[in-house]
Amino acid sequence: MLDYTGIAWVNGEFSSLQEARVPFLDRGYFFGDGVYEAVKVRDGKLFALQEHLERFERSMKEIRITPPKTTAELTALVLASVEKAGLPNAMVYLQVTRGIGPRMHAFLPEGEPMVTLFVAPMTSVEEKVRKAGVSCVTVPDERWAHPHIKTLNLLPNVLAKQAAVEQGAYEAILVLGTEPGGGLITEASSSNVAAVIRGKVVTPPLNGRILPGVSRAIMLETAREAGIEVEEREITLEELRSAEEIILTSTGCEVLGVGRLDDVTVGEGGAGPMTERLYEIFMAGWEKRLTSVKS
Repeated sequence: MLDYTGIAWVNGEFSSLQEARVPFLDRGYFFGDGVYEAVKVRDGKLFALQEHLERFERSMKEIRITPPKTTAELTALVLASVEKAGLPNAMVYLQVTRGIGPRMHAFLPEGEPMVTLFVAPMTSVEEKVRKAGVSCVTVPDERWAHPHIKTLNLLPNVLAKQAAVEQGAYEAILVLGTEPGGGLITEASSSNVAAVIRGKVVTPPLNGRILPGVSRAIMLETAREAGIEVEEREITLEELRSAEEIILTSTGCEVLGVGRLDDVTVGEGGAGPMTERLYEIFMAGWEKRLTSVKS
């Protein structure tokens, strides 16, 4: 039986997740015409809330949705929702669509953006999993041309993640093209990707082919502050397969090592020393990015 623990906010009203309903004619349902954000709650505090809301606003502007609420209003809504949910460890999912109206491909002439939100429990990655590292598979990157926008159009990501699940893996790493070097690494189905190559932390650049991950940005910032050499450049599949370490970053997993890629051991196996160091300094930087629910 599915777990519907948590609360939702739809049309200005709170309800349980199980009771929440959105209008049938919402364009998010028909066209995926909207954007979203996910913010982590740990011990009753939100991590990097403002960074997520800034990206949320950028995504709306990219697809020409006029923000229906200010950043201050969205902040207040998220904080009120987390307080009402009463879940110390959770994920906040915030979404806006172009609105409700007749099913037509062009923008609605008088459409009004619709904001929805839910808060649901979320557990962190277990320590033994972090130590062992997760398994990943590589799949072709078959997404649309604007993956830097955090839209609702996630079917290629869903199919990639399912391919990983069916092979007993945690994540699918996306590969664009086939030549040279076996193609270029972009990101994973729900994570950003980095690698340790000749002792340096290397990650694909923000060139429109990847989502500008909040956790990715924080990992790179804290790494540089700690004096770790970082390079943002293209990574070939061939390079990834020979990397000393492979790293995933996301709101859900924070900084997570990859122990196996396409059923082959990565480096020495398990989370490598650089991955452990990056996770350590990432988590040390949590405090200055936390927002308390109650002032």
